[in-house]
Amino acid sequence: MAGPTLFSLFGLTGVVLTKELLGYSDLVINRGLGAEAVLQIAFFQIVPLLTLVFPLAVLMGVLIALGRLGADLEILVLETLGVRATRLAGPVGLLAIVLACVCLWLSLVAAPWASRSLDEALLAMSRENPAAQMRAGKVNRFGDWRLQAREVSARGDKLKNVLLWMPSLGDTVFAQRGTLTANDEGGIDMMLEDGRAFLEPRSGPRHLEFETLSATLPDSSRPIEREDSEQLQGMTLGQLAERARSEVESRSRYPEHLVEWHRRLATPVTTLIFGLIAIPLFLTRKEYSRSAGGVWGLITIVSYFGMVQLGDGLIQDGRLSPAMGVWLPNLIIAAIGLWLFSTIARKGVFGREIDRQRGGRTPKPKRHFKGPRRFALQRYVAGRFFQFALLAFGVLLSAYLLIDILERLSWFAKYDATALEVVRFYGARVPLLASRVIPMSLLVGTALTASHLAVQGELMGMRSCGIPAPRAMLPVLILCSLVVPLFFVLNNEIIPRASARQDEIKRNEIKVRSPEKESRLAMLRAQRRGPRAPVWYRVSGQLFQVGKLDVERGVAEEIAIFELEKNGLPVERTEAESARYVGKGNWRLHQPRHFELHDDRFYETAANPFAKLGKEVPAEVDTMHYSLEQLAAEIREVEANDLDATALWVDYYGKVAAPLACIILPAIVLFFAVMGPPFPTSATTLLVSGALGVGTTLMNGTGASLGYGGAVPPLVAGWGPTGILLALALGLALRVRSQSR
Repeated sequence: MAGPTLFSLFGLTGVVLTKELLGYSDLVINRGLGAEAVLQIAFFQIVPLLTLVFPLAVLMGVLIALGRLGADLEILVLETLGVRATRLAGPVGLLAIVLACVCLWLSLVAAPWASRSLDEALLAMSRENPAAQMRAGKVNRFGDWRLQAREVSARGDKLKNVLLWMPSLGDTVFAQRGTLTANDEGGIDMMLEDGRAFLEPRSGPRHLEFETLSATLPDSSRPIEREDSEQLQGMTLGQLAERARSEVESRSRYPEHLVEWHRRLATPVTTLIFGLIAIPLFLTRKEYSRSAGGVWGLITIVSYFGMVQLGDGLIQDGRLSPAMGVWLPNLIIAAIGLWLFSTIARKGVFGREIDRQRGGRTPKPKRHFKGPRRFALQRYVAGRFFQFALLAFGVLLSAYLLIDILERLSWFAKYDATALEVVRFYGARVPLLASRVIPMSLLVGTALTASHLAVQGELMGMRSCGIPAPRAMLPVLILCSLVVPLFFVLNNEIIPRASARQDEIKRNEIKVRSPEKESRLAMLRAQRRGPRAPVWYRVSGQLFQVGKLDVERGVAEEIAIFELEKNGLPVERTEAESARYVGKGNWRLHQPRHFELHDDRFYETAANPFAKLGKEVPAEVDTMHYSLEQLAAEIREVEANDLDATALWVDYYGKVAAPLACIILPAIVLFFAVMGPPFPTSATTLLVSGALGVGTTLMNGTGASLGYGGAVPPLVAGWGPTGILLALALGLALRVRSQSR
């Protein structure tokens, strides 16, 4: 059990951590952080992650080990010798207790320490290199200040087309260029050049222009994108208990500190329960196989986290106490385990085998051999590959989905999300998660297929019959090639629509919930000094500044529309108290006012009561949510405004090349696995596939970072990793071909 458990632990941790590697490569290459600092960040993130995946790894490890015992008939042999299968609870329970103790230490000591250390490290890195958190097109928060730039240099210190919201001014300042530097006090000094501001015309037209503007920004409220909700992870058990008492006294609807306190104690118990329930869960099966452990583990994990979400929803609705809501999944799983274990104890595996022979269904008569069946070998290999690839896809998708749910539990609680809203949100998010695991699923499925055929001696048998292993494995490559166009459609048609639906649900259903929350937010806004910071949207030479937007109702409040020159400075301003969508991208403005800058004069002119804002107000730029056609249109728009579209070109070529990974990665591991005889061992093949998956992610991230920084052309940055993998696949193919001769 030890080997599969450790393999599952590090495998699941690696899969979840892989999505962070892209950001790490950018921090090293372009943001000025050393590899040591990035490794430090990665280590501090791994420790809390181990706590989450520990129960999953124990369940998967024990089930896989029992699957091997069952497939090799060792459990049946033990019972025929008088050793009941229930005695397996001894070593399984011992391993589960040891790992539960390790999980308890991680949950109570190591994970809070790592979370606090990560906050400290990120804060120190942000002060040492304040520009490390800057991203093009993203709004960066510095206290009540807001800063956004259309272009950001590779190191993040040089800005172009800058927007700055100043609370003291109560409006937006535009500048063509900007520079960020760290001062001796650890703050951030900002210098804006060639700027302009059209101030809110309360009594008449007002505007100002400047050659340079200097300011010291407040400390960033989010150093290097650390989520505010993650501060709970850094609290000790005592600190959580103290905050929990305050929540109980104030009768908080969702006492998140009390929930976190119980969850830290419940996770090690889950590890113990998962280890013990694996025995009855597996032994009650009618047939045993090595893959059965993964399937049953997947079903159990999905069911368990479904109950976790259910318990959390019942806590929010006030139907269960925090303690009962958190411990409910453990109680249910433990009860099911005891019932299954009692069933196994009353009648062992040997007894159930006899009963199946006596009272089971009459076996179907064997079919007589009527001659050779066409493509029998190809169908056999294709069936095996389909089985393993589907299993790998289910396990990887579930791992991504479960970790994503756990990361968002506090966010759902913050906005009082209902179970139906959560289901609808993840219904729209699943295509994006699926796109991340499909290439890896094909890679792992190919590795498992080749390993299975090699372990069973089937590859050697094919070779002995004069059938080269590459020709026998050809159905695998054919199936993978069929996935390539489907993956392209998924990335460029389905995901953009699903992502838009996900953002709509998040913005208009989850974030807008109860009257209590609305009144609480209104009270907080009333307590704030100065005007509320707006939301910016850039489209086609215009900037939309919106105080509040309700897409579902088609209403915008505190709206200002700026017409921009190619240098990013405004020349016109239209403002209105509110606007209502009337269809086909048109909005009716309520009491609009229009101002123009002409010959250094800023004056008011007649306002058009309608504004053409487009059919959709664009959100924060994320090329993952763009189809190739939409991304090409964005590139044309950026270049039409004399802006650098290098980053967009890198993403464009990357999106074009991405589907080819579905055929190239499986081809590499397949050609490696069939080099023989002697053929590589299963462990070697799986290790190579894992290294290939991680290496591909690193190459993609490194290539994109080099492209963003201008070190390599966008075409090379987007296609370079794919070209390297293709060359590797061709090299292995030529070597296999020479060996076949």
